[in-house]
Amino acid sequence: MKKSLIALAALAATTAFAQSSVQIVGTIDPSFANTQTTYGNGSSVTNQSIRNNTQGTSQVTFKGTEDLGGGLKANFLIENDFDAGKTGNQGTGAANLGSAGGEMYLNLTGGFGKIALGAPNTPTLYSQAQNPFGTKIGSGFGQINSGKVRNNNTVMYSTPTMAGFTGHLAMSNKTKDAANLTTVGEISDIGLFYANGPLDVKFTSYKVAATATVVEKTDNNLTAAYDLGVAKLGVAYFTQKQTALVDAKGTAVFATVPLSANLSLLANYGQNDSALSTNLDSKITAVGLKYNFSKMTSVYARFAEQSYDNVAATAATTKKVQTTAFGMQTNF
Repeated sequence: MKKSLIALAALAATTAFAQSSVQIVGTIDPSFANTQTTYGNGSSVTNQSIRNNTQGTSQVTFKGTEDLGGGLKANFLIENDFDAGKTGNQGTGAANLGSAGGEMYLNLTGGFGKIALGAPNTPTLYSQAQNPFGTKIGSGFGQINSGKVRNNNTVMYSTPTMAGFTGHLAMSNKTKDAANLTTVGEISDIGLFYANGPLDVKFTSYKVAATATVVEKTDNNLTAAYDLGVAKLGVAYFTQKQTALVDAKGTAVFATVPLSANLSLLANYGQNDSALSTNLDSKITAVGLKYNFSKMTSVYARFAEQSYDNVAATAATTKKVQTTAFGMQTNF
């Protein structure tokens, strides 16, 4: 009897293990960077540093899935971002390792699609990051577009993919203070993605509701990439509106060109035209090389120039930033 119970317990444990899994994965991405910053008054400063996150995001990630049966699966993801150029005990003493700052969610997937709770990446992030430089240096992320990543207090639903189309809807709840005043407006992000063969198109509309101190704002993003085989070409278009006014318009063209089985050339040019009274237009020009030693490890070189028009002629305003970086990224 006792042997039978032990055998049943072992069988149950084996079955549960077969239906669920937990993984620890991550990325380490340090680089050596030379950065020259030119200010509005013409002065310039050059710094060398061990830069973090030049190509990827340094992080340790825990993720897992459990098969619930009937086509349902529960999945979780916890990203812990860190600075690959610091030990965590220098400077002010603030820890640089193990502080969760990345994507976090628990989701349920099935024939109905996927619903996630927590802080998942926004649909707009996937649209804005289609550039070959992703969200990192050279992409113009946050300069040409609005640089949306993720929000707390989010519920996100994704439809099943049908004929290449996938829909996304993310809603982030508003926050009120003790006086019942809204301090953080409700955020909605609607996305429609299409991927079929060499064509990849993403459209998103990201809207922040008004509060007592913040006007309503809507960001629209459209990116499209086409893989020709000899090169992957893409374009991006971005607008930002406050109420009925268009206050920013960004465009970009980019390319990835395979030079060999392991070596690729990256290029990007973008500009943001401001319609505000300050008229602070900006531009990004970037080129890069990436060499893959394996599926996990690569080395890279990048040059990026960011420039800003109509800045004040003072040492407190940045007119141009030129960065040259050489780095190595390993995933595990």
